[in-house]
Parts: sequence; structure tokens; C-alpha cells
Amino acid sequence: MKALWLGILLTGLTPIARAAEPTIRLDLGAGTGIDLLLVPAGEFSQGSLATEPGRATDEDQRPVRLTYPYYISRTAITRGQWERFIAETGYRTEAEVGESGGYGWDGSALAQRKNFTWKNPGFAQDATHPVSLVTFPDAQEFCEWLEKKSGRRTSLPTEAQWEYACRAGTTTPWPSGSTTSAWHKGNSGNSTHPADSMPPNAWGIVIGGNVSEWCLDWYAPYDANALTDPRQDNPSLSDKPRRVLRGGSWNRDPKNTRSAARFRADPRSRNADIGFRIVCDTEVIAPAIVVPVDAAPIHLPILEESAPLPVSSSSSFHSTAGSIAQVEHMIPGWLCLLIPIALVAALIRFAVRRGSSSSYPTMPSRPLPPPMSPQRGVRMVDNGFWIHSDWPVGTPVHLTYLVNGVMEQQTLVYQPSNQGQFIFTGERPEKVTISGTGTQPPPLRSQPPPFSSMHGAMHSQRPPFRPSAY
Repeated sequence: MKALWLGILLTGLTPIARAAEPTIRLDLGAGTGIDLLLVPAGEFSQGSLATEPGRATDEDQRPVRLTYPYYISRTAITRGQWERFIAETGYRTEAEVGESGGYGWDGSALAQRKNFTWKNPGFAQDATHPVSLVTFPDAQEFCEWLEKKSGRRTSLPTEAQWEYACRAGTTTPWPSGSTTSAWHKGNSGNSTHPADSMPPNAWGIVIGGNVSEWCLDWYAPYDANALTDPRQDNPSLSDKPRRVLRGGSWNRDPKNTRSAARFRADPRSRNADIGFRIVCDTEVIAPAIVVPVDAAPIHLPILEESAPLPVSSSSSFHSTAGSIAQVEHMIPGWLCLLIPIALVAALIRFAVRRGSSSSYPTMPSRPLPPPMSPQRGVRMVDNGFWIHSDWPVGTPVHLTYLVNGVMEQQTLVYQPSNQGQFIFTGERPEKVTISGTGTQPPPLRSQPPPFSSMHGAMHSQRPPFRPSAY
């Protein structure tokens, strides 16, 4: 009991330093999570040597020092992880709310169509593939949601953080030494692949290839000077404001998957080979009580379980064995007022910092629609539909559904909870068709919902925007 009492008092007054765990997992609910790996602070040469094959002119080397460790997601964010965000918030991507859709694969190239969104990039995906067709603001919205959910500051990586994590201490063009560790135009078959389908680097991170990944930086030529924790926040140092992309993709040449390779795009580009990963602080966000450095030293008693709490400045405490030290000085009376004042100030500071952590607005949360009954079938709700079947888990399911007069297609892997699997469409579908599965069970029948429609504010739609593909 005495240790508990002392611990409560001490943790309210001074922070306790704890070593960061080498790996953590952020729970997204419904059995889904994000694995994060610790990246240590350190120094490296960002960019490439002039003799590196395939290098571009914007890769001149510079010394970079990162002064603090951080967590980075082991893979790019997957469709399964993205779907948890969509299910909880009702968010609709810019490709979905815009008039022109996104750029998906039409069989020969990236082409813009209304029905090309993250749900339909033009090729089959399942929950293990990296999500694509998300813009920079879309990715920022995910980070905002995850920060609230996890209690850790969450963002896209800076360009320096991305390359440092990708290299994992190496200086070769690729962390593994060759292009065999990345999906690119020459081996991808014109589609994404599971996010962890390539070998990890020396730090356990699967990075490079598959999808290009958004970084926080605005694109600009490198500063030749040595830099500490660099982040390029000036959008006016390029021919037009563009954000940095890293890693290459299934649709780009092998040279673009090198650790130093850089690319840039309009932040509202929505292409089927663009995705993202996240980084998090090592500390959980929590208000701290700050004690002035010139305050009088505090001598706290060590209490036995049966000992009474002190009631006056003249009280002393003794253990039954006589081994407990006496209190030399009691806490001054004014400190009783200082602690709550400091706590209020810390909470205000915490709220202000949270409010300024992102330049994008926070969307209202939206609960997951009511689950369908265990009866097998399809049940439509206001923003999607539930499917429930006796198919084995892992069965590929091919869906076609009509929303606002637009026919969309989606291929997913059947991974239900005990009440079925929810497919988010943004609005109530007019028609749902199961066009085929791996096991070919009897066709599902549509069921009208046995309850009233859901209500809730949908995320506000942005004006239509038509960025070009690369």
C-alpha cells in the first residue's frame, strides 16, 4: 500500500521515463490492428551517390541526423485497416465525392473513371493488399482518426524518416541489395500484392515497391547542408506545389523502388498505385503536471498499509519494525493549491497542442451500422450492406452493387465476425449481386432490414477536383 501511495504522488509530479518497446500493436477493433516497429534515433546519408545506377538529379546526398526514435508501421496501410477507419467514421475519399472519380487500371494504363475508387482500383484486392487511390488529405484523415483512437501522435512520415527506416543502416541502392525485394512494373502483373508479400529489411520493415507512399514534405531540391530532423514545409520551392512520394510502385520502373528514389505529385492525386504508411510517437499522449524548478523540495512519507494519512505538518510516521524514516519536511500548504492549478494549465496546453497537430479538420465519428442477424443473406443499410454465409473464411467473394445509379464492383476475401461482414458503400445500395465465390455456395437472397434506417451526419463533401495522373 505504501508503494502504491508513493507511486501515485510521484507520477502526478514528475514524468517517469520508460524505454520504448521494440514493437507495439494498435488495436483498430474487429480483430484488426497495425503493427509498429521502433526506429532508433541516428544519422545517415540521405540521397544517393553520383555513381548509383538509375539515380535522378534530385538525389544529391546530404548528412541527416534524426534526434528521436519513432514507430513506423511494418507495412503500408492495408485495405483491411482502412476499412476499419471507414466503418467507424463514414468517411468518403476524394475520389468518391468528386465528379470525376480516380485513376484506376483499365487493362493497359491508369485511366480516370467515376467508378475507380479505393474499393475498385481496376484489379482484384483483398484485406491484405495496401489500400490505394487515397489522396494526401485522405491519408491525413486516417492519421487524425488513429491518433484519437490510440492516444499516440500519428502522422505520415517525413521524407527523412521514410528513407532512414527504409535503409535500415544500409548504403546500397536497395536495402536487400537488389530489386527482388520490391514489387515494380517488371514483376507485379499490373496490380498490387499483399502488403507483407516481400521480405522485410534488416529492421523488419516491409518497404519499397507495391504502392508509392505519401510523405509529409512538400517537394523541393535537397539542401546541401547537414540537417537535423528535416521537414520541408514550403510548398513554393518546386514548379508547382507537390507532395513527396517514396518507394516506387507496381506501376513504376525498378529503379524507382530504390531507397533514395524520389517522386512528387499533386496532394490530391488519386491513383491506383498511391498509398501510405504511418509513424507514431514513442510516448502516449497524456497531460503532465509541471512543478516549478525553484519550488521547495518535497519529502514524501513512506506509508505502511495500516498507517493513517498525515493530518498536520508535525505528524511523523513509523513502521511497526521502526524502519520507516521520519518525515523531515511536510508539503507546504500552498502546494495544495499549486497542483490543481498546474493540472488545469497542463490540460489546456494539451488541448491546444491537439488542436494544432493537423491542418485538416476532424470529421465526426460515425458508429458501425447495426449488424445483420445470423440468418444467411444480404442486408442493406444506409451506408452499405452486410453479408452472412457459411462460406469458409478466406473465400474470395466477387460483388457488384448499384449506388446512386453507378454500378461498382469489388472483390474481397470473406472474413466475417460472428454476425457477418460489412461492406461500406457510402450510401444505401440499390442492388447487390454476388457474382461468384471460390466455393460457389447457393446464391444469397436479399433481405429488407428489419429495423429503422440509421441516421448520422456524413462527412462533408469537398468540391470536385481533377488532378492528372503522373
